[in-house]
Amino acid sequence: PINLLNDGNHRGFCSLLDWKRARDAVGTPMRQADLSALDQVEFNEFFEWLEVNRSDYDVVFSGIHKEVSRLIPRIYGTRASSPEEATVNEQKEMTVKLLSQEESDKTMQGGMERTQLANASLEETSESQAKWKRQGFDYLSSGAMQWKSILRQLKGSRSIWEGGFCSEEDPPFSFRTLVINWKLNRADSADMKCIEDKSLPKGDESACPPFELVTRWKLDVTEAYERQRRRLLPNYEFHSLYNIDEAMDTHEYNETKSPDDDGTNMSDENNDNSTQRDISNFQGSTIATAALLKGMDLGRQLSTEHDFEDPDDSTYQLAETDSFWECYNEEEQIDDDIATESCAALIGSASQESSTDQPSISISNNKLEVDTIPTGSLVEIQDTDAGFDEEMKTDEYQTNRRDDFLASNYDVIIGLLQTGDVPEKSYNVKRCTGLEVCQALLLWCRNAIYVIDGFEQRDEDGLKGEIIRLEKSTNTFNVNLRQKNLADRSSEVNGQQGNIINRALSNQTKKKENIGQDSSDETTHQQYRCKRLALNDVHAIYRRRYQLQQNALEFYDMQKNGTLIAFVDKGKREEVLSKMLSSPLPNSLFHSSLALGTTSTINYDKFMNSLRARTTQQWIQGKMTNFDFIMHLNTFSGRSYNDLTQYPIFPWVLADYESEEIDLNDPSVYRDLSKPMGALSEPRATQFKERYEALQSNYTEHEPPPFHYGTHYSCAAYVLNYMLRLEPFSRLALSLQGGRFDLADRLFHNIGASWKSASKENIQDVRELIPEFFYLPEFLENGNGFDFGATQHGRTVDHVILPPWAKGDPRRFVRIHRQALESDHVSRNLHKWVDLIFGYKQRGSQATAALNTFVHVTYEGNVDIDTIEDPIQRKSTIAQIQNFGQTPSRLFGKMFPARNIMVALKDGHFDLGAVSYMQPLTPPFCIAGAPHKVALKVISQGNSPKVGMFGQDDSAVGDMCLTKGQLLGVGKTCSIIYPAKKYYRFGGSNNGVSVHVASTNARDKELNSVITIHDNMHRAPITAIRPSRNGQWLITGSMDSTIRVWKYEHGHMKLQATLCGHDGAKITCIDVSTVFGTIVSGDISGNVLVWDLRTQQYLRQLRHTSLKKTGRKFCLPEPVVCVSLNHKTGDIMTLVGSSLTIFDINGNLVAKQGPQDTVLSTDDDTFPSCAISTDCPEWMEHGIVAVTGHTNGDIRLWGADRDSRLLKMKHLVVDKKAHSWPITCLCIEGKWNLKLLSGDKSGKMSVSGTFTLEMLDEQQRTEIANEMYK
Repeated sequence: PINLLNDGNHRGFCSLLDWKRARDAVGTPMRQADLSALDQVEFNEFFEWLEVNRSDYDVVFSGIHKEVSRLIPRIYGTRASSPEEATVNEQKEMTVKLLSQEESDKTMQGGMERTQLANASLEETSESQAKWKRQGFDYLSSGAMQWKSILRQLKGSRSIWEGGFCSEEDPPFSFRTLVINWKLNRADSADMKCIEDKSLPKGDESACPPFELVTRWKLDVTEAYERQRRRLLPNYEFHSLYNIDEAMDTHEYNETKSPDDDGTNMSDENNDNSTQRDISNFQGSTIATAALLKGMDLGRQLSTEHDFEDPDDSTYQLAETDSFWECYNEEEQIDDDIATESCAALIGSASQESSTDQPSISISNNKLEVDTIPTGSLVEIQDTDAGFDEEMKTDEYQTNRRDDFLASNYDVIIGLLQTGDVPEKSYNVKRCTGLEVCQALLLWCRNAIYVIDGFEQRDEDGLKGEIIRLEKSTNTFNVNLRQKNLADRSSEVNGQQGNIINRALSNQTKKKENIGQDSSDETTHQQYRCKRLALNDVHAIYRRRYQLQQNALEFYDMQKNGTLIAFVDKGKREEVLSKMLSSPLPNSLFHSSLALGTTSTINYDKFMNSLRARTTQQWIQGKMTNFDFIMHLNTFSGRSYNDLTQYPIFPWVLADYESEEIDLNDPSVYRDLSKPMGALSEPRATQFKERYEALQSNYTEHEPPPFHYGTHYSCAAYVLNYMLRLEPFSRLALSLQGGRFDLADRLFHNIGASWKSASKENIQDVRELIPEFFYLPEFLENGNGFDFGATQHGRTVDHVILPPWAKGDPRRFVRIHRQALESDHVSRNLHKWVDLIFGYKQRGSQATAALNTFVHVTYEGNVDIDTIEDPIQRKSTIAQIQNFGQTPSRLFGKMFPARNIMVALKDGHFDLGAVSYMQPLTPPFCIAGAPHKVALKVISQGNSPKVGMFGQDDSAVGDMCLTKGQLLGVGKTCSIIYPAKKYYRFGGSNNGVSVHVASTNARDKELNSVITIHDNMHRAPITAIRPSRNGQWLITGSMDSTIRVWKYEHGHMKLQATLCGHDGAKITCIDVSTVFGTIVSGDISGNVLVWDLRTQQYLRQLRHTSLKKTGRKFCLPEPVVCVSLNHKTGDIMTLVGSSLTIFDINGNLVAKQGPQDTVLSTDDDTFPSCAISTDCPEWMEHGIVAVTGHTNGDIRLWGADRDSRLLKMKHLVVDKKAHSWPITCLCIEGKWNLKLLSGDKSGKMSVSGTFTLEMLDEQQRTEIANEMYK
């Protein structure tokens, strides 16, 4: 071998390179005449060396030439032969060979060989081209996905887009700096008030946190505890959707607006080009008349009450444990949601969020077509009104299809799949979200299923049909936004203040070329949402109806995110369901049945019947709330958030919306649950009864069956009217109304007025409620500032007018409303309402007697769309189904049993036998039977922990749990993995963690033994960690101010995301809830940030009032000591310095310590050293919401006065005080938060339990009874 660059004496080609660099450095031109004698000597040495080694370098350069010629032929002026040229050349060579042969009998054989060679050459070339094409698509899709993720992170990362103090590196005229300075200058410079102070009570002085640029929010579609959807996400599409200049939108400080004399929206009412819709133009709801129904020649399959049979609950048994309910409400793992789109649309998608529900609206062929895409992509919606068969057979798609979007195989989508996922079968489906329907392709793979929007398979089933990429139409809206700084005139409405202002037109709206248009339409190519659901991540599968047909399935992943899929027919639905149930689903609710060993396959009907029976027993025995029970009934009957025509139904429970105060112990304030809404008022009931009798007297075989009500108690129009103020429902309402909001008088704006309309005043209104009335106050507030106009009486429609007893606070209304739902009166009578909606009074003679019959097209089994051949008739039928609403599937064929209501106090004495039944619904740490009393008692104590203490300079306890009744504690740099009884250890010089044995078993016999070590998880030492309750997630925080999200599976730690936003401050504490998909982190500078676990993106910063007051206005921020999440409400508890504060999941202040409870000096012995949140629901007013440990060993329990927004200490654990050192760890154990574990700096541990009435003597029980009577 030879070194061509330097052979050891500096005589190789490097000598020439060094000489060239030296000449260039002094600027000497390289001419032979200018060469010095020294230069010539160096050249002579080089050429002498070159002559000696000529043979060696000739070999090297010849090899390089050949390799380059082979790999890059075009460099040397040659090119690779095409398949045809290669074939011709080969034939010529073979011909020459044949001519030189002497045997002429080989001519025919040679011809055959040439043919075979040509065919083989063409096949090999085609296969090679197909391979490279597939790989190219894979690269394009993968690159698109990565670029899309990067672009969205640039907008979704707090450190770049959503706030933070301007760093010195920020250019002085950058967009970010200019906008923040402009907004800050608009604030009161003397007070330096926070620009957004909704969460701060009046009179509070607080430091202004970093300004948040995101002021528009939308509802997160992921379901949490009790299937509630509480969380709001940043709405990045708001400004583009409504044509608002984002740079000028402050939301709190709108510019001056010009008045609109006619009091209507910006939309031109005289515009003849406004879009008309065939089926979705709701005016409250469609009213059925006998003439209308007679004109509809519907294919009906009438079912009588005799057709119903109760399921045999004894044929299929579940486990006797409560594992299902614990699993449903426990924290679970996240799904794998891959969002990809075409490269051409990448830049346009930069403003969209990566995995949240984003709206898309399309209007074509005079039919509304809308869709919501959880990845934020706008997707094409195809003819939502027509049936599947008609969609797939018409030539309309063929004419609209573009040749450049045509593919003959699966190469076009193979890049969207994860490595190792190979499609085994495909199905044409529709993905439904709300009223929005998108054509999609469902791919069945061995370990996962994919739902890919915007594709359709033609010609053949399986994997051999054509795959068509679809187009889409999108539009935007021009809307008015309310002025925040306009002086309003007020007038009284039911004790509330209603604003009267002139209608105003926002000058922030972008001008359109066609001013008469309410919305702008645009046709673009599809952006694709690819949803991957691994079989290991499936939580539940439900059969669902779509347009009253049994042809849909709804999948729920471990994050409780539902996907509703409608198939071509029932057969395809059952085929996929059978495949799913025959596959291993280790994390699904079906797995408990397989674990029993009773059967190797799942019988869906028997399983659901048994599950429904189990649910009923849970409720009857008082182990489930009324809200949770009604949500389960809605689920079993086919109701879903993903279909607005089948939205969950809840009852009106109160009848008093006029009193200044309300007493929930007074039966007169409640609605009669034994009657439907139409029968609550006697005059109206008489009218409905006369209508039914008149229709029945004229009824013939070909006439529509008689009915009481021409409208329904639940339909899409009612849902959108209720949810009008909250995105994405605002956009859907605009879509249904042709780009403008409905008239102000018809909008939902007054709860009391809506009750009167539905219960007695309006003959066309018999609506019930939706779940949000019992847990979501945000839907009652016009948080996005829409201008809905003014009523005929000149009253402005803005926030919903609440009953006087709500005191103008939506959170108070929702809390009292939920208390009413869970009251003893409603619990005693709820079964009567169940009979009307889900039971034996839903249909037949019992329904007639109860005045509870509706239009026959709303009932399951009465309409068979597949038998209707006329396309116009078919569309008309579907329109009526969507407009009238849909009655739930009937669940019970006989009278539903009443709930067992236990009363603890009878005739002045406690019934101790009834107390045990009341424990499940007793607030945390309260006495069952006397929930207003809080009492804890130390029941056991332990010595210093023996686990995870190696290397500690003290014996401080870091984490605790109970295992098999024994107290287990670990050191301060450790955290327990609860399901596995292992623990993480952090803080070492390896900037990582190690996993150790916390409790011995047959496999791990040595305590503290190392299982795995994970190095270099951060670039600096880890300062805080928090594993999720299910042990599948680990969140780590570091001294370098970063937070990292890890997934721990089978001993491997996989990085999911790095979260940046703490501006260089050391992370001090972290908490995570997979129930709500939320991460909360605190740092040493006093910042508390909230992150989305599912998308790993920043959500918001909590605004504290916890800074100590000094001679100056504010001193330096205090460190965050603890953060903790409530896993039933999503509330966030923070301990910043000595100040304890509770926020809700959307960052609104719930309660904080009063001045008398705040410790102002760290020298005080009562300074709080740690804190933890309980899982107390907000409607349990007497419950404990937080527990604090203090430096003197005290443990204090705190309740919340949500009206005054103050925390109140309700109990101080002094009985047999267990601790005298600073408390370093607090944990809560038990399904109902009955036990408190505490550990201190000396290593001492204790267990405190809630008192029961049995533990008290007779005198103490008598005192409590007297308090309850008062």
